[in-house]
Amino acid sequence: MMLRALAVALLLALPLAACNEDGSSTGSDDSAQTGMGRMVATAPMSTEIQSAGAAPEPMAVGQMAAPPMAEALQPDAAGFLAYTHDRNLITEAPDSRVAALEKLCREMAGCSVLTVRVDGSRSGYFEARLPKPGVARLDDYLSSIAENGEIDRQTSAEDLSDQMVDVKQRIALLTTHRDRLQALYQRSDARLEDLITISRELADTQTRLERAQGEFGRLESRIDRDIYRAQLRAPVTEPGLLAPFGNLGEELLYSLLYTLRDALDVLVWIIGMLPALIPLVLLLTLAVRAIRRRRKG
Repeated sequence: MMLRALAVALLLALPLAACNEDGSSTGSDDSAQTGMGRMVATAPMSTEIQSAGAAPEPMAVGQMAAPPMAEALQPDAAGFLAYTHDRNLITEAPDSRVAALEKLCREMAGCSVLTVRVDGSRSGYFEARLPKPGVARLDDYLSSIAENGEIDRQTSAEDLSDQMVDVKQRIALLTTHRDRLQALYQRSDARLEDLITISRELADTQTRLERAQGEFGRLESRIDRDIYRAQLRAPVTEPGLLAPFGNLGEELLYSLLYTLRDALDVLVWIIGMLPALIPLVLLLTLAVRAIRRRRKG
């Protein structure tokens, strides 16, 4: 009985310093389950531990079991890179070209449109997250519509090795902790108060584990699907014969409009003052007539 109580106390005090609760993510519209296909599998509970008569060996204070996925924690620099592709080009009718890019993306499996922006017929912007083979497909389309086939290409990569190793380690530690709690919970000689304590810890551990698995899925989705951004601009037209006088004509037009506006403002002011000016004009008229009569007399 003392051995069982010591095992429960030591297990519940298992250090989880590496299992932080940071819920940050690297994707915006990806489900937490998208990356679970390649996620390291949770270790099944040993049948020997599940048996009612086999008690788990207590660990020394401060000792932590080695993660069952130790070999899988080695970073792969080539596989943990998240790529972003930027394209700039000049083409006719950028608005319709952006619409065509959006259509191509929606027809492509695994492609998600993130941003579509059009400024009339002068420029357009397209951003999507797509699988790696889709990059060449969109590049081919842009090459076919670009002026003289010229495209400004830029590709950058973000190394997510540290984040991937960290989340894998957290999943391994949480899985081990959960399995040990389940083994204690299934013991036939466990007391009610012990079961309540273990049940609470088991629920908290399962929540942390699911959160870490979701973060792993978002990281994996960001690695599997690249960000693709395209900025399209309409070609600049050549100046005409009247181009040197274009600014002068525009200035004269604005001057005429400003003059007409000022004249209308004065006219509106006069109309508004008429009710007050009519009595004043009548008084001035009577005064002038009185002065003339006196001079004649």
